[in-house]
Amino acid sequence: MRLFIGLMLLTVNVFAADWNELEIQQKYRLTQSFQLPQLERSKSLVDFLEGEEVVLKEIVGLDMIKVVLYKFDYKNCPGPAMKTDMEIIPVKNTSPVVEIGAQLENCTLEIFIENKDLMSTSFFE
Repeated sequence: MRLFIGLMLLTVNVFAADWNELEIQQKYRLTQSFQLPQLERSKSLVDFLEGEEVVLKEIVGLDMIKVVLYKFDYKNCPGPAMKTDMEIIPVKNTSPVVEIGAQLENCTLEIFIENKDLMSTSFFE
């Protein structure tokens, strides 16, 4: 019985969490790769790779525009002053497809998601 419960707990941690389940100060891994265009260098991209680790440091409700902002500490930042443009990223394995806004500023990965999509699957596990 203990083995079954242990396997169930382990299995839960393998799957992507919903956006509303993410907790401040917790480590998460990306479940999909994406790219963001750098502001400093034309046509240069910052690659965010599946499996990379981030730490959620803040959740901010932007009620006037019905969006929640998630701020993650990005450990693989190419430079402390790195900034990117915001891009719209479709989240894999969501139906209907959920899109988020993503940008990097000073090694903080900022993810913007509409309130209506908070119960959907994130791209973090």
